[in-house]
Amino acid sequence: MILLIGLFLLCGIAHCSSTVEYSIQINSDGSASWILIQNVGINGSIDTWSQFQNKVTSLVQKTQNRTGREMSVENDSMSISRSGSYVVGEYSFIWENFSQAESDKITIGDVFRVENFFQQLYGDGEVNMTYPSGYVIETVSPSPYERYDSRQTLIWVGTADFTSNTNIVLEKAAPTSGSLNALQQDAIIIVSLIAMALGSLIFFYLFRYRQKRGREASAKPEVPNVLEMESDEEKIVKLIRHSGGSLYQSTITDQCGFSKAKTSQILSILESKGIVRRHKRGRQKVVILTDEKSR
Repeated sequence: MILLIGLFLLCGIAHCSSTVEYSIQINSDGSASWILIQNVGINGSIDTWSQFQNKVTSLVQKTQNRTGREMSVENDSMSISRSGSYVVGEYSFIWENFSQAESDKITIGDVFRVENFFQQLYGDGEVNMTYPSGYVIETVSPSPYERYDSRQTLIWVGTADFTSNTNIVLEKAAPTSGSLNALQQDAIIIVSLIAMALGSLIFFYLFRYRQKRGREASAKPEVPNVLEMESDEEKIVKLIRHSGGSLYQSTITDQCGFSKAKTSQILSILESKGIVRRHKRGRQKVVILTDEKSR
């Protein structure tokens, strides 16, 4: 009886658990485009449109009072969908004057002087911050868990480090010399000509190949490609299985070409089915196959 009660409670926790991801795109004018993705167990609850608006409006007002800078919310929207045993809520809005934009610098940080900043939205979660092309990082505190300068992306696994001491400074990248610019322009022209020549050859080859396949298709019935019918869940399970039964979540995202939000959503579904389980190893999440049929 005690065992059954324990299993019942564990199932209840699994159905009511939720995760959240914050994506913040910093714009060159100082505004920020926010996307919040919340995965909630089927027995959990998703905010209504008015509740979502009230949370965002209240936080922006408190931040405006704390920083002394005029702020507003634009183009807010909300969508709700269901994926397996989870309900997914996606909220988006543009926060005007989120950061301090100068002629050649963007400074982010004074907004986090508001106490329990993220708790006033949807609590702890992963934070993905991207910044405009043409800018480089001068200062970043707290240190991100992952940093991709080529994609102008910073990632934190949680919100606890974002305090009143948060300071992220972006500056415009220094222009290259005139000779280097000329060399780059010449290289672009040469690469473009080569690409055009290769494109013509590829087009001719594909044209002849399709003609041949068309003649072959008329002689035999078309057979559906099994690989194309493979679902996203099957792709992830197969990838983990071929890697020995365990893999970092970030590696799954890169190998499958999914967004972090989509990877997290699919893994949540697989967890609810008992196919995989996740745990933290240092600052990373490790995904392990638990379903013997999937190994």
